[in-house]
Amino acid sequence: MKQLTPHLASTLPQAAQVFAERGLDATTIEQVVLATGIPKPTLYYHFSSKEEIVTWLLERFLADLSARVDAVVGMDLPPAERLRLLLASHLQIFAEEPHVCTVLLSELGRVLRIPVVSQSVHQAFHEPVAALLIEAQRDGSLTVVDPEVASSAIFGMVAMVGLRYVASGTEVPTETVLRQLEALLHLPKREG
Repeated sequence: MKQLTPHLASTLPQAAQVFAERGLDATTIEQVVLATGIPKPTLYYHFSSKEEIVTWLLERFLADLSARVDAVVGMDLPPAERLRLLLASHLQIFAEEPHVCTVLLSELGRVLRIPVVSQSVHQAFHEPVAALLIEAQRDGSLTVVDPEVASSAIFGMVAMVGLRYVASGTEVPTETVLRQLEALLHLPKREG
């Protein structure tokens, strides 16, 4: 991910709303300038295109997801409980970043063809979740046939549910959705 000054890094995410409302193709650099207050020459100094700006936004989003996943995976809790917390954390990011999630949904085909984004998804989510699923398989709390396939299915399941709420402009009912996902994954019942 491109390293930006703290001011640019904190201001550029405002562009996500413009991209979410208009789509990548219909958004102009001038609209990004208006939304962020970042001068056009500064944008062009750091980015050669709108696609690069969207890529940066998505990489930032995935870095946040990765940090959350790593924090949960590293907890000293049973694997099934860490998986439950991971689901909740993943859902929460959709509630916190609705505009970036809308861009992800509307530009999904294009986004998945960007190698750095595709690789980031794999490293940020699939690898640590597959390792967690292997651990859960070992302790008997979950039965997983193929942890790599299961981690992709979990990512897709949470992403599509989160994106559904984001696309409809409805707040993500994290706890309600989490209970449904727990049931689908046959996670052991919560204690207490």
